[in-house]
Amino acid sequence: MSDWLAVGDETGNWDELHNPGAFLGVALVMGRIEDWQTALEERLDDQRIQDRLQAAPRHLPPAHLPPDYCKTPNHHLMDVFNYWQSQKLAGDWFLAAPGDDPLRQEVFATLRWLAEHPRLITWGLWFKGAALQRELFRSGDQAVALGRAYGLLAALALPFLNPADRLLVQPGLRSERPNTLASTRGTLTKDQNNGVARVHGDTHSTISVLEDETQRHRDAWRGDGIARMEAGTLDHLRKRSKTLKNTFLPNKALNAAADLGAGLLRLTCQAGTRGIALRRDETWRNVVFHTLPEVTA
Repeated sequence: MSDWLAVGDETGNWDELHNPGAFLGVALVMGRIEDWQTALEERLDDQRIQDRLQAAPRHLPPAHLPPDYCKTPNHHLMDVFNYWQSQKLAGDWFLAAPGDDPLRQEVFATLRWLAEHPRLITWGLWFKGAALQRELFRSGDQAVALGRAYGLLAALALPFLNPADRLLVQPGLRSERPNTLASTRGTLTKDQNNGVARVHGDTHSTISVLEDETQRHRDAWRGDGIARMEAGTLDHLRKRSKTLKNTFLPNKALNAAADLGAGLLRLTCQAGTRGIALRRDETWRNVVFHTLPEVTA
């Protein structure tokens, strides 16, 4: 039996669930826990990956870092995207051909590390348009919508694991200011001491809906004949998995890896927008992105 860890992040403004033009998506980066440990010890340029993912890109001008960065330093692609937008960077790019700009070289190399990784798998789900909402997201609550999206994505992974395996899932932790609507409604909390505290139902937490949605698909397939899934914050999942508890995997590095997955989803699937876009190539063997109609048909 193996424990797999999947760490998620979202892309798009989930406050715009009812905006027919909004691009929304979620991504999960997953791998066996021992593969996560090996991957974060790998080196890129002159840095360990886990160190690279716990600091801002070195070539990002300090003026474009968030005001509170000194208090909570991390690797967040949105800071880079905002800078590129301010510089009016646009066009289609390949990760293997970033040009001569040092920041683009650095960020593309980090994204390429994940996109081409042989042991980490990046799953993504995206949709656009109000009509697609009706197929899956039958609520105006962002926490519920996110829970359903993550639940469907996690369910898609289970049949590919061994029946005795277990998938541990942390959905994206909201990073917006606490007074935004999405943060208010996103009820995922760190105070999750045990599974009993989880409350079922569409009006409750992202994690609750995620687990319910995944179990619904699991039951519809082969029930106990496929891998199991548990969801929660990383700290909660460590209490559920001895392997995860005994393996040093920094939360910030894992969350930054999930941010990379969501960044790949945005840059490759949000076609028709102004700005930078990525073209896939055959080396992205473990990157799988679905549109909502593909998985709900």
